[in-house]
Amino acid sequence: MEKMTNRQKQAIKTKERIYNISVKLIKEHGYDNVKIIHICEKSGVSVGTFYHHFKNKAGIIIELYSICDAYFSENILPSLLKLSNPYCDKIMDYIIHQMQYAIDIGCDCITQLYKAQVTDGNEFFLSMDRGLPSGLCYLIQCAQDKGELRNNVFAVELAQEILIISRGILYHWCVCEGKSDIIYEAKHMISNYLKSYEI
Repeated sequence: MEKMTNRQKQAIKTKERIYNISVKLIKEHGYDNVKIIHICEKSGVSVGTFYHHFKNKAGIIIELYSICDAYFSENILPSLLKLSNPYCDKIMDYIIHQMQYAIDIGCDCITQLYKAQVTDGNEFFLSMDRGLPSGLCYLIQCAQDKGELRNNVFAVELAQEILIISRGILYHWCVCEGKSDIIYEAKHMISNYLKSYEI
């Protein structure tokens, strides 16, 4: 692997700064109230620099997916795998982390994320190869291998169904403007779903 140049390292830092400030501004003022010029002023970059790193303001929202996937692949999954609890518990904890991540990002950002899924709807959003979905699939496969869940259904199919439930919970949360208890709803609905496949 080639070593990054100082310019490449600086570009990564600049993109991260723009992203972090954008998310902060969106949480504080709402997506529709934040303009690219505001992001640039707070980030200390030119508008041209913003457009070098992001196609448009929606690009910030789409970047959430990459950040989220990396977070789940590099932090959440490894930390859950270190625990000695049953894999079904790990699956529940994984989805709870998904809900907490949404809470931390904020309802407005998640709402915009759903809009981007619909308007820019491409295979990336639904790909099971992304970090969060692939980690969930791995935990389900482990639960099947350990005899906790029936294995007459492919792990990827169970993961897709759990993600449909979790997306529904998040969508409902957005419609309710963040006023529903998504942690409770996820625990309740996902545990009921998993019970139907437990051995």
